[in-house]
Amino acid sequence: MALLYMNARCRQILNLLLAHSKYLSLDQLALEMRVSRRTVYYDICKINLWLEQLNLPELKITREKGLLIPHGERDQIREHLASGKTEQVYIFSQEERIKLLICQLIYVKEPVFMEQLTECLDVSRNTVFHDLKEAEALLAQYDLALCYQPRKGYRLSGSAMKIRALFVLYFHEMTALFNGGAVRFFHRESIEEYYEQLQKIEGELGISYVDGALLSLAALVPVLYGGKYVLELSGLKTDEIAKTREYELAGTYFPDLPREEQIYLSLHLLGSRVNLVPEHYFESNSRQYIHDLTELLISEFEKAACIFFDRREELEQALFIHLNTSMYRYRYGIQIGNIVTEDVMKEYPELFALTRLAVRRLEESIGFPVTDGETAYLALHFGAFLKIPDRDTDQLRILIVCVNGISTGNMLKREIQKMLPFAEIAGVRATVDLMNVQNICDLIISTVNVNAVVPVINVHPILTELDRKLILNHRLVAPRSVAVQRDRLFQVVKKYVRPEDYHHLLDDLTAFIQGGQESLAEERQDGNRLMEILDVSRIRIVKENSTWQNSIRLAGQCLLDYRSIEKRYLDTIITQIQYYGPYMFLTEDVILAHAKPEDGVHCLDLSLAVFDRPAVYSRDRSARLVFVLAAEDQEKHLKILSDILLLLNEPDFMERISACDSPADIYYVFQQILAKREA
Repeated sequence: MALLYMNARCRQILNLLLAHSKYLSLDQLALEMRVSRRTVYYDICKINLWLEQLNLPELKITREKGLLIPHGERDQIREHLASGKTEQVYIFSQEERIKLLICQLIYVKEPVFMEQLTECLDVSRNTVFHDLKEAEALLAQYDLALCYQPRKGYRLSGSAMKIRALFVLYFHEMTALFNGGAVRFFHRESIEEYYEQLQKIEGELGISYVDGALLSLAALVPVLYGGKYVLELSGLKTDEIAKTREYELAGTYFPDLPREEQIYLSLHLLGSRVNLVPEHYFESNSRQYIHDLTELLISEFEKAACIFFDRREELEQALFIHLNTSMYRYRYGIQIGNIVTEDVMKEYPELFALTRLAVRRLEESIGFPVTDGETAYLALHFGAFLKIPDRDTDQLRILIVCVNGISTGNMLKREIQKMLPFAEIAGVRATVDLMNVQNICDLIISTVNVNAVVPVINVHPILTELDRKLILNHRLVAPRSVAVQRDRLFQVVKKYVRPEDYHHLLDDLTAFIQGGQESLAEERQDGNRLMEILDVSRIRIVKENSTWQNSIRLAGQCLLDYRSIEKRYLDTIITQIQYYGPYMFLTEDVILAHAKPEDGVHCLDLSLAVFDRPAVYSRDRSARLVFVLAAEDQEKHLKILSDILLLLNEPDFMERISACDSPADIYYVFQQILAKREA
């Protein structure tokens, strides 16, 4: 039997674990590897498959500690890593199998039957049957269908443009597997030949495309030649495209492609340039249509995050501009890449998850998938407009320099405002026009190297822990940070000290805070998790019938009892649902009831009522679970929402809750499911 293949990142993780005699957490590994925690977890699963095949114990993740390889197993693992055996086969995850299955059906000219799929994916027929059902559900989201005919095998039906868009998206995500030789159905020689031709076009155009864009396009070229999916070029100004240098070069290097396919190829070459003005080559979208999509996206994020944007008009304007220039890229599957995607997913996981939830409604509306890179861009837009609670300020003037775009710069501005509430942000600029900056700022925080007469701190576009530590420990920042914290503490404790001892108290507080600066810099603003807020006393089971209005009151009663909210908070929720309809549902059976902090919230809190007989909210909406969330600002509750979404994504969640006889049983189910996050 061939050995399971491990990619370079898995080997690096394993070598890191072998090099340490103490526990390493997933967060530490993610920081070291510069990937998301989720990516590390998936890699650990693949490492365990490799260990299992070698009859070695799998890696165990100890809660609140992490991973540690026992000394007795280290030599065996090192021996297998050093053996260099070449007969290896990569074991795909289910998500990878489904995406590769779809790519194979699009790419291969010949009929595709069960035997080809089992051979390509190295799994059983039963597994492929299950994957085909999952693929069918996934395709249906984009109005595509998976069809089977005897002697003709499996194929896709639907819009050729959507089929190609899916192929480019999924191949782009599977590039590492292609480069590693793990995928068998591609004709590597042809793709490499087309890739070389596209690189020549890139050279003649004198531009640089983002990583992976040309390779994904090269993999699509055989589909363009195959004529398997007939293309309709509606919505394109083909005469304008035919005037471009890209079209001329497409004809030079791919002369035997039909004209329509040369236009399509040129479209991708044009669209992969970030600074393209789409109006030149595309029929303009209706401004009302884009405006409606913008409002939909913002409303979905507000619903998912249980917030209301105070500067909604500004956010609408920024998102409208972004969507207006991005819509055509969605429709044609054009990859422009996003160099900060992994950083956003790692540094702002809750913000990304909530944006992904909102983006699902956008995908349903436009009928096309939205990439993780695009979701990360949208997350930065939303994050930049989250309100920061009012705080005392001091006058350290900071100029932010960022060349990654408005959304990234605004998000960086917001993070620095949170971290340094005493600072004044003098503005966000590109590297141009940095003359006489000493007149407007005392310090520059920049994502690129700049020359200036004032001090400069270089950071990543998405702040890392090291960046935060660097900023907090800077000579201009640290004294002010200490002074602000010292003065706040002094106001609290001075009443317990004699006035003649005030100066000694101030000295001691200064020394104490200065000693804690390093831990302050390393502290993650993790916020509150679900199980830190929700306890058994905040859960109730309701066996009798209940109106939807009463279900809100029953679920929120304990928050009133604990004085976390006022009665008017529940009244406001009921009024909102009466006026807007049951828009607060998270799933078919679960509603997360909430209003604004100013509607009567005293402190962050959460309660839950589970109804044996669902409370009917409308003709097609009934709730078995009613959460009531009291959020005191726009951020502290985001990790609670992330945990609730994790619960709802558990396949048998509702069945397990239905089997519970007491609040303690429900609490235990929550603990079990959320413990997987720590694993």
